[in-house]
Formats: sequence, structure tokens, C-alpha cells
Amino acid sequence: MKLSRSIEEDCAIEKALEVISRKWAPNIILEFITEDGSLSFSEIASRIPEISPRMLSMRLKFLIDYKVLNQIDNPDKPKKVRYDLNSAGKKLAIVLEKVREWGLEFGTTNEKCKNNECRHGLAIKKLLKVIN
Repeated sequence: MKLSRSIEEDCAIEKALEVISRKWAPNIILEFITEDGSLSFSEIASRIPEISPRMLSMRLKFLIDYKVLNQIDNPDKPKKVRYDLNSAGKKLAIVLEKVREWGLEFGTTNEKCKNNECRHGLAIKKLLKVIN
């Protein structure tokens, strides 16, 4: 199959952009970076109230399929499922930090972000210290 010149088969940039450009995916990833631990569906939903339960379910499945999140099944009754960021997901903190730096230079007017006081920025910095 002949591909367009702009898209190469199994392109690494395309794969990475597919994950971070999906609506709500960066928000979900940032919540895990901020939490630094596992979260339940309801905990994620309460942290991102704008996302519908159906969309959250779809994005969690997407992030599991792309090996960014792990699903932790608890055998308790009723079944309690939790999710956590795996090592591949944690490495996305490096990418999100670069996106944040670009946003600081060219986009945001948020003073907390500019002063490195926003919760996502602080969480990314903390995680980067751990993985580097």
C-alpha cells in the first residue's frame, strides 16, 4: 500500500501525537501525574467534571490500549477497578513539560502557570525528578 508522503508507516511522531492530541487524554494523564498514584473511575470523573462518563470510559480504554495506563482489577465485591500511570505514561511527562514550556512562551496569560505554581506544572516537575 502506498502511503501519502506526509505520513510514514508506523511513524513514531504520529503515534505520540495520536495519544496526546485525543480530546481529554492529556487531561486524564495530567490527573495521574498530579495524583502520583492510582485513581478510580469516580475519582477521575470528579477531577474532570466536564467529561461525560461515556467519554471518560472511552478514553481510559484508549489509554490502556496504547499502554499509557494500567487497569488494576480488585477482586472485591462489588468489583473495584483502579487505574494507574505505567512507565510509558510517566515518560509522557517529558513531552507534556515541553508542551507546557511552549505554552508558557507563546500562549498562556495564566499567572499561576507563568510563575510555575499551577498544579499540573508542579506535578510534572516532581515526576520528572523521579524518572530522570
